[in-house]
Amino acid sequence: MKLNNKKLYEFLKGKKVLKLFHANTVATSMTYIEEGGLLSRKAVEDRELYQTPQTSDEIDKLFDVFGDVFLDTKDLHSYFSRQNHYGPVLFQFGLELVRDERFEVWVTKDNPIYWKSNSIPSDNYFRSVEELAENWDRYDVQKKMFTIRKPSQAILFDYLESITLDNPKVRIDDVSLRKESRKALEEATKGDFDIRKKLIWRECGYCFCSKNYLNQVPVPELTQKFLPVYHAEFEE
Repeated sequence: MKLNNKKLYEFLKGKKVLKLFHANTVATSMTYIEEGGLLSRKAVEDRELYQTPQTSDEIDKLFDVFGDVFLDTKDLHSYFSRQNHYGPVLFQFGLELVRDERFEVWVTKDNPIYWKSNSIPSDNYFRSVEELAENWDRYDVQKKMFTIRKPSQAILFDYLESITLDNPKVRIDDVSLRKESRKALEEATKGDFDIRKKLIWRECGYCFCSKNYLNQVPVPELTQKFLPVYHAEFEE
């Protein structure tokens, strides 16, 4: 359900929500960088490009969100003091994108993986900025997902402020995930200095991410999240 761009911008600004975020894997992020912007999973699939598989793809297709680009209002890694489950690369965008009338912005009431099969759009989305404002504090931050509906091309890099990469502090045999993931993003941005200078290496202090990467994330998943497709240790 499309929200009024101007009203949404003013509301978010009043709530001190000044940035929007998208997290993904190194391999998928390299596809975005090479294509010049974020793409929906449908667009990547249609173009026969690479993206890390997600178990939610069939659900997204069922609820007609496979063609949407998803954004958060917080850096969920910092907010929860743990890794972002969607991936270690975080794209940060300025709020001005919300005012861009080219983008049809919808806001969910929960992650689509939790939607009921018999639900209707008003069960899953806020119908207006007024409804969103009235219920802002009743919904957890991770449930309010901002979606750009069905963009036909790569988007949002006009508003890109930074690309932050986690340091997992994990090695797989003799492979340093920190070193290889940084090298991959540097390689992907070598032809665009404006993007290259926006790369940031995250170094966490009081955070559970490195402990979780070491003890909770299986090796195949770590390689999917941190290594480029062309790396010898990469696993589909």
